[in-house]
Amino acid sequence: MVKIGILGADSPLAGEIIRILINHPEVELVSLFAPNLLGRSISSIHHGLIGENPLYFTDKINLDEIDFLMVMQSNEIAQNIVDRFPELDELKLVVFENDFPQLKLSHGFEIGLSEINRKALVRGAISAYIPSPITVPALVTLVPLANYLLLNSDIEIEVSVPSEIFEKYNENKEALLIENQLKERQASFNGNVKLKILEEHNSQRTEKTKISLSCALPIEEIEKIYEQIYDDHNFVFLTRNELSDKEVEGTQKIVFNLKKPESDSLVIESVADAWLRGGAGDMVHVLNLFFGLHEKTGLHLKSSRF
Repeated sequence: MVKIGILGADSPLAGEIIRILINHPEVELVSLFAPNLLGRSISSIHHGLIGENPLYFTDKINLDEIDFLMVMQSNEIAQNIVDRFPELDELKLVVFENDFPQLKLSHGFEIGLSEINRKALVRGAISAYIPSPITVPALVTLVPLANYLLLNSDIEIEVSVPSEIFEKYNENKEALLIENQLKERQASFNGNVKLKILEEHNSQRTEKTKISLSCALPIEEIEKIYEQIYDDHNFVFLTRNELSDKEVEGTQKIVFNLKKPESDSLVIESVADAWLRGGAGDMVHVLNLFFGLHEKTGLHLKSSRF
């Protein structure tokens, strides 16, 4: 069993993770660090857990007793652990870097996104950061084009996210993160990423992304690229149908389609659950890869957010 510690276990996103891990067959929740709630049951904060494994918040986190630490808050304790990480034998670590930009990462943290970095995550990586729900769908749908050197224009991205997430992210910062990742994979890409973040009022979970760029390749050839790259991935699906929130809410899936408004242009639209992709689901996904588990372990069923 993989022994888990969560730093910042009282946050809403931690609640998402706990609701996934409470039934994960290969983990044990050992330390739920939230000192202001010392001794209180997790079900007093995170709904849906009454009658489950009786777990309580703690004000201590013993790194010698856990195998995997999830960092959900940026403070002196988190920074101290990140700084000491190379000295902590056997411990593996994942953080929500984009939620806490003041947390300074070093020591070779991998981007915790299986669709574009699975080899590194399963071949000895011990630390990772989770990109934001703004960044994840954009990278998943654009990196295949970068891998085939097909990015040759500015890229316009429009992302609609639930209200609770909307205020967290800066458009310029997220655009730069996406742009840098694309240029790492296609050195010849010299365009700019133009990002607009909108508030989604019709859903508490779903994020919708629309990407517009120049691409003269026929749509049939583009579809082949995606089908080839994502053939052995479990959570990304190309569809020729109109997108629906119901296909992704409470799941780890990203579902997208491709459209060619003109012969030299391409529009990519996608839907995903904003609390799982770039959130709790990706953190559990990284856990599975780090410890040699099947990547869908614990991520089969829909979760609920309160």
